[in-house]
Amino acid sequence: MNLTVDQAQGKAPVTILRLTGDLDAATYEQVIDKARELYDAGSRNMVLDLRAVPYMGSSGLVALHAVALLFEGETLPDLESGWEAHHAIGRSIQSGKALKHTRLLIVDDSGASVRRVLSRTGLDRLIPTESDEAAAVAAF
Repeated sequence: MNLTVDQAQGKAPVTILRLTGDLDAATYEQVIDKARELYDAGSRNMVLDLRAVPYMGSSGLVALHAVALLFEGETLPDLESGWEAHHAIGRSIQSGKALKHTRLLIVDDSGASVRRVLSRTGLDRLIPTESDEAAAVAAF
């Protein structure tokens, strides 16, 4: 997986994290670690660009959820405890505590792969998705 970072300006500064390659068990921790690094450096609004992600496995869902929690200032689930991280996704969706994360937007113009997974798992109710990067940046 290749990760690149850009900065943009909406109504507020926006960090764009671009992923290239599969988002799966081999790469999901890279994404979380990079997001944590960016958050610790002061980023507070993120666009996660998944347009160059041809495949996303269940570990990718854990990464997206973790990044959303991180940018909301919430505690991350224990990623080392296996299925607990997946159960944390379900609890977030069922709690109704936050129907949309407002500090993270996903850009995906594939129209199928990533959006379909987000919809089937319910994560689309937590993390907004745009097909256009400019629209995602402008949302902040």
